[in-house]
Amino acid sequence: MKTLSLVTALAAAVSLCGAQGDSGALGEPLFIYVKSPGAVATSELGASPSSSYAQATAAPTTAAQPTSSAPMAPASQPPSSAAASTSTAQASPTSGASAGSSIPNGQGNSFTVPQGAVRFPWNYGNGDKVVPITPTQQNGGWAMSPDQMCKPNSWCPYACESGYYAAQWDPSALLYNGAGSMNGGLYADASGVLSKPFPDRAFCERGLFNAFVKNTLGKSVSACQTVYPGNESMLIPTVVQAGGTAPLNVVPSSYWLGTSSQFYVNLAGSTDSQCIWGTASEPVGNWGAFIFGAGQGKDGNTYISVQYNPLYLSSGFKATDTYNVRIECVSGNCNFPTGGECKCEQGVCSLANGCTVGLPSNAQANFVLY
Repeated sequence: MKTLSLVTALAAAVSLCGAQGDSGALGEPLFIYVKSPGAVATSELGASPSSSYAQATAAPTTAAQPTSSAPMAPASQPPSSAAASTSTAQASPTSGASAGSSIPNGQGNSFTVPQGAVRFPWNYGNGDKVVPITPTQQNGGWAMSPDQMCKPNSWCPYACESGYYAAQWDPSALLYNGAGSMNGGLYADASGVLSKPFPDRAFCERGLFNAFVKNTLGKSVSACQTVYPGNESMLIPTVVQAGGTAPLNVVPSSYWLGTSSQFYVNLAGSTDSQCIWGTASEPVGNWGAFIFGAGQGKDGNTYISVQYNPLYLSSGFKATDTYNVRIECVSGNCNFPTGGECKCEQGVCSLANGCTVGLPSNAQANFVLY
């Protein structure tokens, strides 16, 4: 193991739980969080973030393929427009990506396009299932922070409808938190011309559709997915109306570096407007009450998790003041941890740090809000 000093607190890379199929081992949540900056243990998978971008362009061997998730831990400060800039060094698409391949040209949208920025290609209701994010802000629809622009010579992430994932990213980005880890979406060349790194893939591909949020509350709730690869802000909304059900984006194991999806889940009464960076006095976004995780392991099983958000609790907000969450099996043979249940209720989870449920290929489950 190596230790790596990071400016922001990172989640340590951990294997997806239950890879051996032992339901009794499904006690830990998908993510381990480091609550404060400092030395973070990382696995030997891949080169260190200090390696040059060019050194990370060769495809890893089978043995070096990551099987774990390493999203950002809850952090108290949003990424600034400068810090959130995507990598530009040697970041052009690999051979075969043709400029403007199947990429729309704005579709008549009237979104914000600051001077020097690259226009967002889609409008609302497009057939590609792309969802504009805060289109009246500086990001102009891209899945970037509101004060961040898509600029020439950079990668520009976009968001997809609930249940679908963005299937375009920098093919040479091979480090979780190193060079290229923010390079999701489309590449804008020096002239601002966009290109599609994987021309044969859709912009948004269907996720596994085996995990849903079932809202039995009297108000809507928003689950905010982090943008990864990207600046990891919790910008991608899934809004579940009162009494309704909505799919979460559960990515397959073939997703970028085998990473999974992470969701910050807001309080009752929230909408997509709360998929932003909050503050210690405002429990929204990265201060949301719950964190959900979802992803597919290399064994073909899906693993979903729930826990209270450490930032929510450490800021003085009470878990007993919010709703409860339990994972219920809808179909198939769901693998629950010891005790046969996975829930966070009245401030206490089934296991101290949250819990994980395994879903074989024939299983579906709901995160029930009650």
